[in-house]
Amino acid sequence: MMKRYWTILLISVLTVPVFSQAGELQRIRERGVINVSLNREYPPFSMVKDGRIVGLDVDLAYLLAEFLGVEVTFIRPGTYDQQIPKLLAGESDIIMAAMTRTVERGLLVSFSRPYFEVSQAALVRRSRIPPGANAYFDLLDVDNLRLGVKTGTTHEAFAMQLFPPGMIKGYPTAAAAAAAVVGGEVDAMVADSPFVRVWRNTHVAHYRQVAALLAPVTREFYAFAIRQGDPDFLNWLNLFVDQIRTDGTLDLLRYEYFEQMDWAGKEPATPEKLTRAQFLRNRFIADKQAMIEERRQSFQGKGDSYE
Repeated sequence: MMKRYWTILLISVLTVPVFSQAGELQRIRERGVINVSLNREYPPFSMVKDGRIVGLDVDLAYLLAEFLGVEVTFIRPGTYDQQIPKLLAGESDIIMAAMTRTVERGLLVSFSRPYFEVSQAALVRRSRIPPGANAYFDLLDVDNLRLGVKTGTTHEAFAMQLFPPGMIKGYPTAAAAAAAVVGGEVDAMVADSPFVRVWRNTHVAHYRQVAALLAPVTREFYAFAIRQGDPDFLNWLNLFVDQIRTDGTLDLLRYEYFEQMDWAGKEPATPEKLTRAQFLRNRFIADKQAMIEERRQSFQGKGDSYE
């Protein structure tokens, strides 16, 4: 099935509109808007809160647009396996959707330098965990395991290599796969470690029912993707990644979305609840948080188109 999927994508390369070898960056600036393809729902990278699209990838898209001096429009494909075809068809200019760099995808798109490191992780119903198992137990040791995955992802490819096809069920989002674990539709689901960690921290009511397996078993990297054949755009995009890594922007966003977690309704930490080091760290990043918020507000009401 996966070979067929990649074959279809490779064929699509031959049928999409032809873009010049260079100049896409200039065309975006002249047009005054960049079309960014996001995950439909992948907390905390992309999600809808109070009617607005928010998340770590969303904030990075705002910053990218600011550096370019343009506005941003968000495209959110119905399923993840539509991300690359829509990019190749010219419906988006860039994929900023927690996309893992792989050699298969590299045949179709150009990837930026990595901006986030992750590992494969899982949510599993506690009733299906073998007695005496530790944090590194293998899902393959569970008899007749029904496994949920987000379609079109490296997790689906990973599952199809190891599990019988009849035991794998695809879902349009990782959140839907996680809900299937809670509901007993599947016994476990595989996703990237950031999603599993955030899901665990925001679904404490299900702790007795569902366990999070977060022991690192792989090393994978998220990157931004653009159409091939545009070295100027790719070079500039790598400069953007270098900038947000060295100026503390990524560190700030990791803190905000994975530790502070105000977006999830978590009560903000107060000085009395913090160690001295944590308190000083919060003070150090306060100015940068204000800068990020100012940039968000400058895009208020912009770029909230849906697909």
